[in-house]
Amino acid sequence: MSDVDASVPALSVVIVAVRGTASIEHTLRHLRAQTARRSIEVIVVASSSDAVDREALGASEFASFRVVPVGPILQRGRAAAVGMLAARAPVVGLIEDHSFPEPTWAAALIAAHAGPWTGVGPAVDNANPQSAMSWVNFILSYGIFSGTPPAGERELLPWHNSSYKRAALDPYADRLGVLLDWEGHLQHALRASGHRLYLEPAARTRHINVSRLSSTIGLNLQRGRILGAQRSERERWGSGRKLAQAAAFPLFPIQQLRHLSAMIRAMPIPRSLVLRVYAGLWVTLCIMALGEAWGLVAGAGDAIARLEDFELYRTRHLARGDAV
Repeated sequence: MSDVDASVPALSVVIVAVRGTASIEHTLRHLRAQTARRSIEVIVVASSSDAVDREALGASEFASFRVVPVGPILQRGRAAAVGMLAARAPVVGLIEDHSFPEPTWAAALIAAHAGPWTGVGPAVDNANPQSAMSWVNFILSYGIFSGTPPAGERELLPWHNSSYKRAALDPYADRLGVLLDWEGHLQHALRASGHRLYLEPAARTRHINVSRLSSTIGLNLQRGRILGAQRSERERWGSGRKLAQAAAFPLFPIQQLRHLSAMIRAMPIPRSLVLRVYAGLWVTLCIMALGEAWGLVAGAGDAIARLEDFELYRTRHLARGDAV
């Protein structure tokens, strides 16, 4: 049931509410501030219909507001897929409960989708910049989309915060949840089928990043496992080559830090945090390298499932003083 139901909205926005109303009210406040809010269909994926207070979330501000019940939410990608496939707009976008779009975010995505792009993503800013570890995780996840990146075609868009032409998702309907668990898989599949992705910096969102040291270690160890396993599979290496590449893991942080240095210098990192950010980044890259070596030899295992806690329960992984 929806509080407001327009005939055909221009954009459906899917948000997963693992803890009901409380977990998404900050993001919904930013959606209500959208200049194009009357063209937006909001789809809240929740455990049950009564887990969401429509009135408290300002449902009447949008063209349409629907709650899609899916039972207990254990995997963000699977839950998001249900919402995306239920979308009625020609464009469907994802937004996280720890991501806060700027007022012109929706309008810019809608305008960009008038072009030949199947996927359109926003620029991303750091929403908790007072923490060194937040900057570390922001750099590794969204650094290439930060600041004032040029608009243009990309091979990759910001995960969990981008938009897609709804019709293009139909061929993947039976495995969309799996593809969204690691959204790069979806974007790779789309590009392999001839679809094109576009970064639109006029659309911007601010993202809350993991900022606890212990959480940063756990998060990036699992990321490394996945990257190592994917690399091994992509290159079709045999056991000997996998072991040789894994043994070279101490070189990975050096290569990565050299690649990231110019980008880091362009970021608005507080001067008081710069040395701590570099130190934290070095440690984190070493952890990722260990994970990548692990993934090269043993595969990804349950790494994607282990990442779910970081996505679904972000507040558990914030340093004292950070807030959503």
